[in-house]
Amino acid sequence: MKTLCFLLMLCCCSLSSVHAAALQDRQQALDPLFDDPCARYQVPKVLALAIARQESGLHPWIINISGRDVRPRSKDEALRYAQWALRAGRSFDVGVMQVNVYWIRKYGWPLEQVLEPANNVRIGVWILAQEIRRHGLNWKAVAYYHTPLHRNPERGRAYARAIVTHVRNILGNK
Repeated sequence: MKTLCFLLMLCCCSLSSVHAAALQDRQQALDPLFDDPCARYQVPKVLALAIARQESGLHPWIINISGRDVRPRSKDEALRYAQWALRAGRSFDVGVMQVNVYWIRKYGWPLEQVLEPANNVRIGVWILAQEIRRHGLNWKAVAYYHTPLHRNPERGRAYARAIVTHVRNILGNK
């Protein structure tokens, strides 16, 4: 039994390090997309990256439809899922920064453009900048990026705590 527990623990540690390495590779590939919008909207890059890590694991085509993750293999497949969710009136988030359909509808942004990683990052950083302007550069603004605190305070606080962990991990890898 002890041997089995040890082997399971070893497998979990191996998978965890593989996951961390893959996340680091995706971050390295997408990192340059954060430079311009973070500078333009005066958002700390480490904060935007931490949010992207939490929201999508830095997977550019990921979609969350009504609370369930879908991991399309291509932009075209992601676009089909997003179009279906839009037609069906579902709540959904798309892309690296998990831009919510609320913003897509409000500004009439074409899904094809929101799914482009550079555009998605720019939009997500802009949304974060709106929350920072509204609440200040603090964890309340971070929580509001994900969940309005007046609707679900504990969920917003839990989200902010997760972002703190990502910020620490990013800063620890530099």
